[in-house]
Amino acid sequence: MEYGDELVRRVRALAPTLAERAPEAEEARRLPDATVADLAATGLFGALVPKRFGGAELGFAPLVDAFRAAGAGCASTGWLSVIYTLHNWMVALFPERAQEEVWADRPHALIPCVLSPTGTAAREGDGYRVTGRWPWGSGVMHADHVMVMALVTAGDAIEPRLFLLPRADVTVHDVWHTSGMRGTGSNDIEVAGALVPGHRSVPLADLSEGRAPGALVNTAALYRIPLVPVFALTGAAPVLGVAEGVLARFTERLRTRTLAYSGERQRDLMSGQIRLARATADLAAARLLLDDAVRGLAAADAGGADIGRRAHARLVAAHVVGTARAVVNELCAAAGASAQFTASPFQRAQRDVNTISGHVVFDPDAAYALYGKVELRLSPGAPTLL
Repeated sequence: MEYGDELVRRVRALAPTLAERAPEAEEARRLPDATVADLAATGLFGALVPKRFGGAELGFAPLVDAFRAAGAGCASTGWLSVIYTLHNWMVALFPERAQEEVWADRPHALIPCVLSPTGTAAREGDGYRVTGRWPWGSGVMHADHVMVMALVTAGDAIEPRLFLLPRADVTVHDVWHTSGMRGTGSNDIEVAGALVPGHRSVPLADLSEGRAPGALVNTAALYRIPLVPVFALTGAAPVLGVAEGVLARFTERLRTRTLAYSGERQRDLMSGQIRLARATADLAAARLLLDDAVRGLAAADAGGADIGRRAHARLVAAHVVGTARAVVNELCAAAGASAQFTASPFQRAQRDVNTISGHVVFDPDAAYALYGKVELRLSPGAPTLL
C-alpha cells in the first residue's frame, strides 16, 4: 500500500471518533487537544512538507480524500485538517532559513494564515515592522506560528506581503461566537508592531504566480503551483465530505424512520427514494469534478499556471461547495423536524456548511463570473483571487 493510501486509511479510521467529539469541539469553540494530536499522528500535517525536513512531500491528490474523510466526521475538524496541512506547504515556499526555523523540532507546525491584507508593514533594516488585526484566524487556538498578510508601502507602490511570526508575537482576541464552524476557533489575530525578519516574508505576487523563493531549494513541482487554486480546491474537499457524511446518516435514517401520524416507513415513499438517489448522483458528480481539477494541479506549476486553469479551479471549488450545501439542506429538510434537535448531527452539519459556504473563495457569483470573463477573453479585473 502506498503511503498516500495509508494516510487516507488512517484518517478514515479516525472519522467516527471525530464525529463523537464534534459536540465537544462546538461547545469549546476549538478542537479538542486529543483531536489535534490524533490528526498529527496520522502524518497528515507533514504530508506536504519536503522530505529533507522529515515530511512526505506527497502531492495534493491523496490529501483530498483524507480531507473529505475528516469533514464527514466533523466539519470544523475537516476544515482545520486542510488549514494545518496546507499551511505547512506554504512554509515550504518561504526562504530556506524560515523553513529551518519552523521545522527545527518536528516535521510540521500548526499555523493559521489570514490572506486578507488588513495590516500594514514598514521596512526596517533587514526586516519589516508589522502592525494590524486580522479576523478569521482558523486554527489559532493551537498555533505555534501564524501567517498574516500586510501591505508594504514603498514610494507610490503598495505591495501585499505574507509574514510568518511566532505565536508569542501575537495577541488572540476571543470573538468566535458563530452559528456554524464553531470548532475552528477562528478568532482575531493582532500584531502590535512586531519586527519580522526579511526571510520570514514573501510577496503575495510570488505565491500567486508559483515562483516563491522556497521553490529554489524545494525543487519538486509541488512547490511551484500557485496558491489560490490549491487553497480553493483543497478547501472544498472537507465541505464535500460533510455532505457525504450527511448522506450516509440520511440513508441509515431512511431505512428505519417511521413517519408520525401516517405510520408509514419513509423508505417506502418515493419522495425519500428520489432524494437519496439525487443526492448520491449530485455528490458523485461533484467528487469527480473535484478529483479531476486536483489532478490538474500537477500541471499548474510555473510553466502551466495560466489564468484559465486558475479560473477553472475557482469555478470547480465554488460549484462543489454549492452542490454540497444544496444536498445538505435538502437532506436535512427531508430528515424531519427531529433532525433539528441540538444533539442531532444533521443540524450541526447544516449550520456548518451554510457558514463555510460564505467564504469568499467559494462565492458562486464571483467564481462563475470570473470564469466567464476569462473564457470570453475579458479582463478579470482587480483585485481578483486568482
